[in-house]
Amino acid sequence: MTRRTSILLLMSLLSIAAVVSPPAAWAKEEYARKTGQGCIFCHQESTGGPLKTVGFAYIRNGYRYPISSEVLEKAERLQRPWHKALRFIVGYLHLLAAVIFFGAIFYIHIFVRPMRLSGGIPKPERLLGVSCMILLTTTGIYLTWARMDRWEQFWDNTFGLMLSIKIGLFGLMIAIAMVAITIVHRKMKAEVPPSGGPETVTRANLPQFDGTDGRPAYFVHAEQVYDASQSPKWKGGRHFGKHTAGTDLTEALKGAPHGPEVLARLRHLGPLAVADAGAPKLAPARRAFVIMAYTNLVLIFLILACIGVWRWDFPIRLLPERSEAAIVGQTCIECHRVKTPGVVHDWESGMHAQVDVHCDKCHHAVDEASVLRSHLEFSPNPVAVVVSPKNCQGCHPQEAEQYSRSKHANTWEIMWKVDVWLNQGANNAIEKTSGCYACHGTTVVVENGKPLAGTWPNVGVGRVNPDGSKGSCTSCHTRHRFSIAEARKPEACDQCHLGPDHPQIEIYTESKHGTLYHAEGHEWQWDPRDRQWRAAIDYRAPTCATCHMSAVSGKFPASHDVTERLSWETQTPRTVRPQNFEAFPAATDWQAERRKMEAVCLQCHASAWTQDHFSNLDQVIQNYDEQYYDPIKALMDQLYADGLISREKYFDEEIEWHFYEFWHHEGRRARMGTAMMAPDYAWWHGFYELKHRFVDLHAMADDMKNDKGARRHVPLPGRSQ
Repeated sequence: MTRRTSILLLMSLLSIAAVVSPPAAWAKEEYARKTGQGCIFCHQESTGGPLKTVGFAYIRNGYRYPISSEVLEKAERLQRPWHKALRFIVGYLHLLAAVIFFGAIFYIHIFVRPMRLSGGIPKPERLLGVSCMILLTTTGIYLTWARMDRWEQFWDNTFGLMLSIKIGLFGLMIAIAMVAITIVHRKMKAEVPPSGGPETVTRANLPQFDGTDGRPAYFVHAEQVYDASQSPKWKGGRHFGKHTAGTDLTEALKGAPHGPEVLARLRHLGPLAVADAGAPKLAPARRAFVIMAYTNLVLIFLILACIGVWRWDFPIRLLPERSEAAIVGQTCIECHRVKTPGVVHDWESGMHAQVDVHCDKCHHAVDEASVLRSHLEFSPNPVAVVVSPKNCQGCHPQEAEQYSRSKHANTWEIMWKVDVWLNQGANNAIEKTSGCYACHGTTVVVENGKPLAGTWPNVGVGRVNPDGSKGSCTSCHTRHRFSIAEARKPEACDQCHLGPDHPQIEIYTESKHGTLYHAEGHEWQWDPRDRQWRAAIDYRAPTCATCHMSAVSGKFPASHDVTERLSWETQTPRTVRPQNFEAFPAATDWQAERRKMEAVCLQCHASAWTQDHFSNLDQVIQNYDEQYYDPIKALMDQLYADGLISREKYFDEEIEWHFYEFWHHEGRRARMGTAMMAPDYAWWHGFYELKHRFVDLHAMADDMKNDKGARRHVPLPGRSQ
């Protein structure tokens, strides 16, 4: 391989590397930790690779996170298969044209030298250059449209700024090139004498004898001039596309496959003349061409610098923060650092502060009815009375949509359909507010820009918000830190899932899973760098979030819909499949969801163990339904039919209390204890208590039949009438 070929190959590789090197300015581990999203969030693989829709949206958003729902929707359209194929083809052509165009310019400057092109740019190079410029322009317009979502992105972020500068430099480069290959090229041809040229050949006029446009083809070797004009191997002044006439080939011949003996076949013109002192100056057109050529070379390096800035970062911030949310947020922070320092400290310690999600992003009111009037004199932007899932969905659209269809978001409605007896009079307004609504949620009522007492404060999972949305994300992701680690721990659920009727946290604590968590949980990785949170790697036993929400790698993604993965509804009086749950029918296939839950277990347990566990659960449910609930339900129906107890009110007769606790307390504990592997709850707090209640209910029924009436309670204190 000759020295010239080696240099050409090296320059080509450098050009390709400069253009195709993957962006690293933001998509790196540090940024993943800041955003709370790992590589797998944007890429199809945890180590990078092709982009998902959200990754493409991240690019269209100016390499900024969080991403608005509008940008995400557009990205989804642009990620359709036919559009991805088109973008691949266009991107490939853009890359190919850039490498050829830049490589050709480097070649001319390194090997040909602009000063030697006395007759202008050869025709093949002109055609190649124009073709590449046209291709770069057309493909660049398309790729810019595909990557930029709005005009403001050209100047409100580093990537947009670098792209704007790059486009401007390329436009200037095209303008210079067009002038060079048209006006300047014609004038250069007129300045060079025709074939025969001057008799004396010096280094100054040697480039004029380049063998193009009818001029003789001379070259120098060892200070001797040779005429290759008549050689068939020097057509157009080029020798096998590697060497050009009008140059000194002394060094080049040392790496050639032949020696200087071949020069004997050419016409020897004599020694190279010594140039006169003060050699003739370049003609005006040639001088202009040389200036233009070196200007374009500088422009290429500036364009590559722009690419380098947004791909490999820059040591200083090029643009000041211009986001209105950030500016307004600073105003809020300055005030609340004094008023509520705990709030500011939590925010500064959380993920939102690290990704520049300021107060205004979450607390900005979306409509007039939800404006907090008391803040109008302090905040330049209207502040929302209640932060709802609608505020969160701007950055977390998928999570908000999943949550909206879950039982959590609709539990206010579910509660009164399942526990209709409570709503009919067992408790009064203040008891509902301080008890039931604290977990299930209130319907927040706003009057004169202020929430009414009794409906607020509240962070219940099924809260009905003033903007019509349901739920409260801060039920699990407590403000203002919004820690992922906190939400993954069972304590995030124990504030509501406890007590005699749904003691999930007590059941979990008793189970082997809970034992492992309490013994070793402080050593587990709750927020790993790769963001995947994998069984046996980051934790040894599951928590509530593991089974009901987290992803199983290679099987199914994470979900904020806790209705999924359930094959039974164990909260109902008689157990039903989720799609048959009258209070809130699920749009799921219980068999498919059972397979998902089995996949969670199979991360640590053998197939036989997993299958036997769920088979045991199914038998327990059948045992409860048929041996316990069905007989007692038939007994109660008969008492109502015989008029021994009244349907007018509930909880006004003792036997109604016992029947309610029969399924609502002991019945749930037996089924839930089995599902979560807590034998004490399945038996002693479950079936054992069911047997007691079963006997007591029959005894009370017999007494009522003998006495011809039911034993009534005294009026309940504080009962709603």
